[in-house]
Amino acid sequence: MSGDGAEAWGTLDELLGMEALAADAGNAGGVGRLAFYGRCSTEDNQDPATSKAWQVGEAARFVEPLGGEIVEEFFDIGQSRSLPWERRGEANRVLQALKDPGRGWDGLVVGEATRCWFSNQFSLTWPKFDRYGVSLWIPSLGGRFDPENTVHDMAMTITGGLSKSERQHVQRRVRAAMAAQVLIDGRYQGGRPPYGYLVADGGPHPHPRKAQEGQRLRVLVVDDAAAAVVQRIFEMYLAGWGSKAIAEQLNRDGVPCPSAHAPQQNRHRKMDGWQHSAVVAILENPRYTGYAIYGRWQKVEELLDPEDVAAGYIARFKRSPQAKIVRSREPAHPAIVSVETFTAAQLEKRKRRVGGVNGWSSRGRQRVSKKRTYELRGRVRCGICDRKMEGAARHKEVKYYRCNARTLLPESVTALAHPQQIYLREDLVTQAINRWIGELFGPLNRQVTIDLLLEGDDSSARRDEYVAQLRDRVAAADVVMGRLQRALDAGWDPAALREQYNAAVAEKRAAETAITQVPPEAVMSREELEGYVDQLGDMARALERAEPEERSQLYRALRLSLVYHHVGQILDVEVDPLADRVDKLRVRGGT
Repeated sequence: MSGDGAEAWGTLDELLGMEALAADAGNAGGVGRLAFYGRCSTEDNQDPATSKAWQVGEAARFVEPLGGEIVEEFFDIGQSRSLPWERRGEANRVLQALKDPGRGWDGLVVGEATRCWFSNQFSLTWPKFDRYGVSLWIPSLGGRFDPENTVHDMAMTITGGLSKSERQHVQRRVRAAMAAQVLIDGRYQGGRPPYGYLVADGGPHPHPRKAQEGQRLRVLVVDDAAAAVVQRIFEMYLAGWGSKAIAEQLNRDGVPCPSAHAPQQNRHRKMDGWQHSAVVAILENPRYTGYAIYGRWQKVEELLDPEDVAAGYIARFKRSPQAKIVRSREPAHPAIVSVETFTAAQLEKRKRRVGGVNGWSSRGRQRVSKKRTYELRGRVRCGICDRKMEGAARHKEVKYYRCNARTLLPESVTALAHPQQIYLREDLVTQAINRWIGELFGPLNRQVTIDLLLEGDDSSARRDEYVAQLRDRVAAADVVMGRLQRALDAGWDPAALREQYNAAVAEKRAAETAITQVPPEAVMSREELEGYVDQLGDMARALERAEPEERSQLYRALRLSLVYHHVGQILDVEVDPLADRVDKLRVRGGT
């Protein structure tokens, strides 16, 4: 009877969606086909192959006894855990695969949760898995994540906090150790050597274990050819030369620039000759005195979008405060210039900055002409060297864009084909562009343009999507705050949870503030759009009457990109790269 009853109830349970209390909680038939996700960071000097192997092994040992099978693997290499999943390569592939019903797996397993989720990332990621019915299997939880399980909620919230704390602890420890090595031993900490030096073998590594593994100490030695150029730069600067004049003279003398001198170390450079920024960098580098310096630049993390905290952070390099810069107590490598020469160069630089020519900069400055607005700033490139043309006024109010060959590498193919100066007159370009825009709203194209504007107006949908994302962030922050409150009620130390709670509160407030700042929905009807076009009248004339700032905003919205070919005085104008549309304008009197 019991067997027959079980079979009969099996059919009814399937129809009604019921589950017998005596049944195994989801593992009787196995967890099924799973995908694996893991991550390693090269900043921690991890071996990607080894890291992936042990993470996959941990995940497999966890799910295989439960009937799980890993059928696909996603593994990020060199991606910081602070990046949200949307900005990691493989993690983003996972999120995109969730939308595919034929992905071939119904769950995701990780090897170590702290490597996958950082801070409040889990509360922003899990709803996407839940939306598409994909389960998450996490070894530290001992099974599948259950959103209705309070312990699981608290554990994942604390896991994110531990991940953030671990990362910050490693960063502080590594930076402190490197600073101590520079201060005490003057040890070279790696990276590209400064121009004028080479990296050489310094003997066995001072750490016994690393020495047994065959690692060698690296030291800086003088590159005689480049060191002579460094000394010449300091001598010229102290003799009264400016950084631009020094760069031009080095190019005229055929001195290879740093990227041309050591191309294997500067693959990201164009090797197009000396630039004044390279001269300035040499004049400001105290390592030429023979002392090791650490911490002149520091990596800081800034919000990618201040209005969207969930978008995560981006790393930027900024100059460190003087208090964080460390100098070795004794000389660490051969000096190229003396401390006295380097000090004199810094005093000269400060003198020029403060005194200027005949003390002009110390006088009260007065603007003698109104500020010029270059409407196509940053949008015009030279057709020969592919560099951006800079704004330059030649005759009172007439504005030009200029490409100067002075900083090109002499005798190079580009320099030989490039005139000394190339000028492009702005008003000739804007008039042609305005006429073209005016034709779109002329009698022949008016209705077609209005139809396209109405069809392409997705502002309402984008507004609704943006508001929905903000509300999801508020809801996710509420979930985190609820978990932390339950953790406090369960006896967790408030000090350990304070930072996470404050972060959730800040996230909620930022999202709520952004919601209040969303402009009200305004959908323009055909009649309103036609009336607006009629009110403007001749669009070309309306653009001519507009202020330069307004035209500049329009060109920016159109995503104009221009390439000027001076030989034929032809300007290639690309409008909206997404539509891949290119028009050609002939500009007379450009040079």
